[in-house]
Amino acid sequence: MTSQPPGHPYPQWPQPQPPRRNMGAIVALAIAGALVVAGVSVGVTLAVTADDGTTKAAPATTSRTRPTTSKSPTPVIPVNPRQNVEVKIGETIGSGSHPGQPEVAFTLTMVTVGRRCTEPYAQKPENGRFIFLDLTVTTSSMSGDFAPGLLNPNNFSIIGPDGVTETGGSLSSAPAIGCLSRSKLFPLALSPGQNYVGTVVLDSRNTTGRLVLAPYGLDGFNGWEWNLGEHA
Repeated sequence: MTSQPPGHPYPQWPQPQPPRRNMGAIVALAIAGALVVAGVSVGVTLAVTADDGTTKAAPATTSRTRPTTSKSPTPVIPVNPRQNVEVKIGETIGSGSHPGQPEVAFTLTMVTVGRRCTEPYAQKPENGRFIFLDLTVTTSSMSGDFAPGLLNPNNFSIIGPDGVTETGGSLSSAPAIGCLSRSKLFPLALSPGQNYVGTVVLDSRNTTGRLVLAPYGLDGFNGWEWNLGEHA
């Protein structure tokens, strides 16, 4: 054990200093984190002061915003005041639930008023005159639910010059159904992957006006409309 002479205190060793925190780096990182959370899409250069007094540039922090995607607007189908698409006789119409891939393509090739019936027991029209609609149809292999009965006579109507509408129940009378042989009449139901040529006979009191086909299941419009006097 050593002793110290009187009047001579023990030497005081310097106390270790606590480590200095780099406050510049902490503040800079806090700012960068706040900018990233806020979604700021700019580059930020941070200056960090080291213990020795020198200044170093920290790498820039960027946040990229995700590009927004927008759907193209659905094309608007031009319709008349009755919400029908007006078409011309001889114009091919495509119908189906897949854009660009019609399940049924059909053409009203000719409209004739007063043609003679061919069946031996044919009767006179109940309403006035027979109107013959000559049609050609092609169906795809994926025809929809509404496609088989698309051209059923009950789906047709005629708007006369007086504005009065004759519906399919009246137009498809018994004399109209018995006017032509079954081989010439258009079938009531269509099958997928087929080609058809046939005639629909309507029994109408009008010879001019508007012919309308409005089957069930159309999207965005009621049906198609022709000028009945075009080829009459």
